[in-house]
Amino acid sequence: MKLSLSLILICFVGLAFGQNVKSEDITYTYVKLPTNPIQPKVDNYYSTITSSSEAANAKLLAEFEADKARAEADYQRELADYPAKVKAADDKFAKEMEVYNAKSVATKVIEKQLLNENTKPVKDYVAQPYRRTISQPVLKSSYDYPSLAATYLVLDGFTKAQVNALSYSVNIEGYEHSQPTIKSEAKDEVSVKDGVRTTYKVTYYWIEFTYRMPMSVRVAGMNNQEIFYVAPAELSAFKTYKSTSSKTAPSSDFSMLVKSTEETLLKENLKFINHLVSDRIAYEVTSRVTSLDYVKSKNDAHADVMEAYNNATIGLKTLTTNETLAKQKLTAAIDAFKVILTESDIYDKKARIDKDVTTAIYFNLIECYFAMRNTVDAEAALKSVGQLDLSNRDKKQKEKMDELFLDLTLRKAANGL
Repeated sequence: MKLSLSLILICFVGLAFGQNVKSEDITYTYVKLPTNPIQPKVDNYYSTITSSSEAANAKLLAEFEADKARAEADYQRELADYPAKVKAADDKFAKEMEVYNAKSVATKVIEKQLLNENTKPVKDYVAQPYRRTISQPVLKSSYDYPSLAATYLVLDGFTKAQVNALSYSVNIEGYEHSQPTIKSEAKDEVSVKDGVRTTYKVTYYWIEFTYRMPMSVRVAGMNNQEIFYVAPAELSAFKTYKSTSSKTAPSSDFSMLVKSTEETLLKENLKFINHLVSDRIAYEVTSRVTSLDYVKSKNDAHADVMEAYNNATIGLKTLTTNETLAKQKLTAAIDAFKVILTESDIYDKKARIDKDVTTAIYFNLIECYFAMRNTVDAEAALKSVGQLDLSNRDKKQKEKMDELFLDLTLRKAANGL
């Protein structure tokens, strides 16, 4: 009878605390501290973009105009000289005809038949003057640089203004690419008909070329003193474009493909540059993809966990839009998670806060600490997590959090926080 009561009690406890840890992905934004903040702090900045292509285009256009001017001058000179050349040819022909006509018939016959010479004068041809055609130069692409700077060169935490401001300038070295080529490869394919397998060759085609668009960036202070300059090696390295292979041979007109690739690369490189600069000196609004855990259980046995989870979710999602509300909700979530962890019993699988729930709550707590930039309490929490018998998945998550907080600690130190 006692055994039966014990089994009933165990089943009742298991039913009451039957639980399942669930994870929900969440994306939120936070302000990342700079690694090299400007000291003393500057509030304003203005950004500009220049391109080496503009100077190259200007040189080509200048040469084009100079060639056109030379061609026009040559034409006008030849046009002016034309009547005199025609008259000279006419005069020469008239004199030669006079000499020819003075010869006897016998002399003319001898020269033509016996000496095989036709001595009858031929009037010199004087070509009509014409303008040489000068081909238009092939120019590199030009863009609306002020609009590009306003769109892509943005420093969070600063105000756009030119008074007492940082100058943030990017120079585009120009777009380079190899000649696109159509490549092909024959592959074996198999067809089955009426149970008979037949192997045949199929030719696949694709377009391939290499390309790059080097850039450099310079940030200077209010007195134009250089804060830093860099020409990222990543942007000088050639990339390879390779289209999707197809059984149909592509068009050999690559102009649109090359142009679209250039425009895409321009935007990608400017984004790369802006992140590079922002990481050093700005307060970049950064997107973070992570997850929060909650507990699905019967009889609302984990209502407190769900409430803390909801507060944490609201706090994270409003972190950069409503700082007051975010801090309020995150503080409430942190306080609740800490209270819940006082019940932790990692050795009792039937405990309300067992090992799985404990691990989940710790990771939620650490995420909230990160959003609040609380590295001290996060370090203690990470140490506690490290003492748990973690799954491989949780070990990897802890390693990522360790790296995240190491980076945050260094950034806080650089900013005097």
